[in-house]
Amino acid sequence: MFLKTKLVKISRLLYFVLLFILPVNLGKHFEIVDSYVGGVLVDYLVPTVFVQDILVVLILLFWILSGGLKRLFCEKNLLERRYIQYSTLFVSSLFLSTLNSARFIPSIYAWLRLFLYFLLFIYSLVEIPIETYFFKILNIFSLSLLLVSILGIAQFVQKGSVFDNYLVFGEQPYSSATYGVPKESFFGKGVVPSYGLFRHPNIFGGYLSIVLVWIFSFLKNRKFYWIPFLFGCTALLFTFSKTSWAVFLFGVFLHLLFVKDPGKIKNRKKKAVFLVYFVVVLSLLLPLFSCLTDNDNKSISRRASLAGASYRMIEDNFLFGVGFNNSTIFIDKYNYAGTDLRFSQPVHNIFLLLFSEGGVFSLIFFALLIRECARNFINSSYFHIYLISFLQILLLGSFDHYFITIHQTLLLFWVVLGLGLQ
Repeated sequence: MFLKTKLVKISRLLYFVLLFILPVNLGKHFEIVDSYVGGVLVDYLVPTVFVQDILVVLILLFWILSGGLKRLFCEKNLLERRYIQYSTLFVSSLFLSTLNSARFIPSIYAWLRLFLYFLLFIYSLVEIPIETYFFKILNIFSLSLLLVSILGIAQFVQKGSVFDNYLVFGEQPYSSATYGVPKESFFGKGVVPSYGLFRHPNIFGGYLSIVLVWIFSFLKNRKFYWIPFLFGCTALLFTFSKTSWAVFLFGVFLHLLFVKDPGKIKNRKKKAVFLVYFVVVLSLLLPLFSCLTDNDNKSISRRASLAGASYRMIEDNFLFGVGFNNSTIFIDKYNYAGTDLRFSQPVHNIFLLLFSEGGVFSLIFFALLIRECARNFINSSYFHIYLISFLQILLLGSFDHYFITIHQTLLLFWVVLGLGLQ
């Protein structure tokens, strides 16, 4: 009994370490033949073992050795909950899509990471009671956000990476002269956005926009949160991610709306969910809106052309998709309306991405999971910040792909569900 208790404590300690290092991008990359498309290396197809992956394996291992599986099956009605059933069907459907993939190794490897993080979601439900650990987890995220925000601000001042070495927390080397690095205008001067420890400023901004709302929600009662909040807001500004700015302000607005009159919070939650669903549906019509407006914005035109390519991909692979994590192999073939000669990126919409890669069944199970999660969040009487985070993820996922394709934000997605659905 003593040994099992020790193993449980170790697994929880590793879980808290995992949350603290969630932004880290350090990993071992394995470039294989299947990672190249037309002679060009596509990083989404490179199997990589990240530090977070190793930690998740260790957490689950210690949990199983402590008798975690027995406690899982003894958990009252856990396996009967619909969001457990739908999430299991969703993950299983994507496994079936790997069997249909043209590049099996990149596909099955991406699925294994998804499955690993899904198991962590189950672990969070069973072993991390949010009533007990809420503020401990919030403190961990606050300190982690503070450190990565300081790095982001330093990158903005230096106009490039600070450590300039992947081996230091996975910070990717870049400068204003690096090919593909976006340039922005700041008070009339050309500047380079902050990347933090992420692969793109938009991902850094998305992460900040979610965690900053958690901190904002408790600024009144915990004054020391002002330090990470102000640093985080500054770093968010320096990402120049307009979508992240908007989603952050939306999250702040929802928090203020929910606390204004607690008696009406359930009705307001329903309206917020409906509003986000409406935006999600509109995002699927981006190619049509782009044609109607004839927008010259390169970011919008790229997203529209990728969405159009995904619709054509779906038309040819409606039932089972092209295989999980395989869309970048075919996107250039279907993106004949694009303005770029080569832009091997996943479609910037997680719903279209899952539809094109996993087929209609994966999309249906994911949509059912989203609906069931929303219902539980609406009915929850506990902290409303997880509902806000959930809605922010849906909004960000409607205009980018990183909650499916990037390990840090994929992990954040399952952590939010694991902590919020208790």
